Amino acid sequence: MFKTFTLDRIVDEQLTETEGKRTFYIIDEKGDTRAVWGTTLIDEKGSPVSITANKKREHPLIQCLFNSKIKQTINIEFTQYNAIFERKDEPVNAPFSVEEIAKEMQQKPVRVGSLVAFEEV
Repeated sequence: MFKTFTLDRIVDEQLTETEGKRTFYIIDEKGDTRAVWGTTLIDEKGSPVSITANKKREHPLIQCLFNSKIKQTINIEFTQYNAIFERKDEPVNAPFSVEEIAKEMQQKPVRVGSLVAFEEV
């Protein structure tokens, strides 16, 4: 399942000296707007250097958005990721580490392919 999003804006909040929150406001292919966010690791200059998704299912999207520019359109292929992380309609509010996500992925028989990102010209 390919999904298309356009990054509309980014809002950063510094929570501690080394941790922050980055919120991405995105528009999907239907024109619907939503916000997704992750916890960032901040370097000594105050710049975010990495991000961890708040929800496991948003991990590919958050990682791709972290490396995207405002007004950039991205396509993300979720099929293999969805096969590994079954959708549960219960709220998940605790951030997950990359290690936890990798461990869960290793316990599944499906390999996750690379994310696809592009910028429309």
